[in-house]
Amino acid sequence: MEENRDCREANAFDKELSILAHCDRRKMRSDGDLSQRGRQNVRSSSRKWPFHKGDKSFNSNGSQKDRASLTCPSHQSGENSSSCLPKKKESFEVLPSKNPRLRKEQNLVLLDEDESPVEDASEESEGSLHIETTEQADEFAECMIDAKIYYPSRVDPESVEICYTDINHLAPAAYLTSPIMNFYIRYLQLQASPTNRAIRDCHFFNTYFYSKLKEAVSHKGGDKDSFFIKFRRWWKGVNIFQKSYVLIPIHEDVHWSLVIICIPDKEDESGPIILHLDSLKLHCSLSIFSNIRSFLKEEWNYLKQEVSPSDLPIAERIWQHLPRRIDDRIIPVPQQKNDYDCGLFVLFFMERFMEEAPERLKKKDLAMFGKRWFRPEEASGLRIKIRNLLKKQFQISSAECCNSKSLTSPGGCSP
Repeated sequence: MEENRDCREANAFDKELSILAHCDRRKMRSDGDLSQRGRQNVRSSSRKWPFHKGDKSFNSNGSQKDRASLTCPSHQSGENSSSCLPKKKESFEVLPSKNPRLRKEQNLVLLDEDESPVEDASEESEGSLHIETTEQADEFAECMIDAKIYYPSRVDPESVEICYTDINHLAPAAYLTSPIMNFYIRYLQLQASPTNRAIRDCHFFNTYFYSKLKEAVSHKGGDKDSFFIKFRRWWKGVNIFQKSYVLIPIHEDVHWSLVIICIPDKEDESGPIILHLDSLKLHCSLSIFSNIRSFLKEEWNYLKQEVSPSDLPIAERIWQHLPRRIDDRIIPVPQQKNDYDCGLFVLFFMERFMEEAPERLKKKDLAMFGKRWFRPEEASGLRIKIRNLLKKQFQISSAECCNSKSLTSPGGCSP
C-alpha cells in the first residue's frame, strides 16, 4: 500500500512539473509586452540597493567600491555617457509588472533577509526614498571625484579654485585648508549687504598673502625697493590707507589666526591699529605685529610721494609720522575647545566682525571684543554650513556642465 501511495505521489509530482513547465513557456511568450526599459530597470535596481546580498559593488556597511567613476557626457563620444547629475527617481525604482512572480522578486530586493514583507505602502515608500537618496549621494560623489569649480565664476578676478576632494577637509576633526578658507572669505564678501559701508571699505587678502608679505619685508639687498614694487601687485589699484579695514588670515605652524588693520577716521587723531585675534594664543603676536608694521611702513614710503594727505582719512600730522603712530592690540576672543577648529574660528571672527564693525573703528569700539563675544559652538558650527554650501555649488556647476556638455578635464565638470 505504501508503494502504491508513493507511486501515486510521484505521478502527481511529475504531472505538476509538466503543468508548471507548460505555464512557464506560455508566460515567456505572453510577457513580451514588458518594455526593454522595464527589464533594464529591474536588473539595474537589483544592483543598486546597498543591502542587496548578491552585489559585490558594496561592502557590508553599504559603501561603494570597485565601481567605475561617473563623468559628464563627453563631447568626444558619439554615445550618451553617464550624467554627472544624480539619477532621476525612475532609474532607481523597479517598474511594476503584472507578473506575480516578478512582483515577488521586487519585494524581496527591497527587504533585508530577516525582515517580513511590509504591507503598508507608505512605509515602503519611505524606505525606498532613503535608499534612493543615499544612492544618489554616492553616485554624485563618485562622479565629481576629479571635478573642480571656480567660485563665484571663472571670469571673476578674485575667483577661488576648489576641487571636490577639498570637501574632505570639512569632515569632523579635520583641519581647514586654504581653498576652503578662501572660498568662505569670498562668500562673505559676496553675501555682505551693499548698504554696509564698512564692508565696502574692507579689503580682504587671501590665505597666501601673509607668507609673501614676510618675504617682502625681510628681503635684503639692493633690489629691496623693486622687490616690494613687484609685491604690490597683490593689491594693485587699491590704496590700503583709504580702506576702513584690511583683513589678513595668518597660517603658521599648522594654525590659523587673524590680523585686522584698522584705519581710524581723521577725527580720531590716531594712526592705524593692528589687531591680532587668536583662538589658541599659539601665534607670536609680537612677530606678526613687526611684520605688519614693516609692511605698512613700506607702503607708506611708496605712497607718500604720490598721494596727498587730503585724499586720505588719516590726519595730516599723523600721516607725516605714520610709522611712529601705528598701534597694536592683542584682542581677547573666545577660545576653541580642540586643536582643529582654528580655521573655523578665523572665518567666524571675520563674519562676526563684518556684522558688528562701525564704519571706522575708534579705540572705544574695542570693547566689542572679548571672551564672550560669541559662543565657541557657533564658530565650530561653520563646518557643516560650509560643507553644505560647497556641495550646493558643485551641484549647480554639475547641472550647468552636463546641460552644456562642456568639460575642463576628462574627469570633472566646471561652470
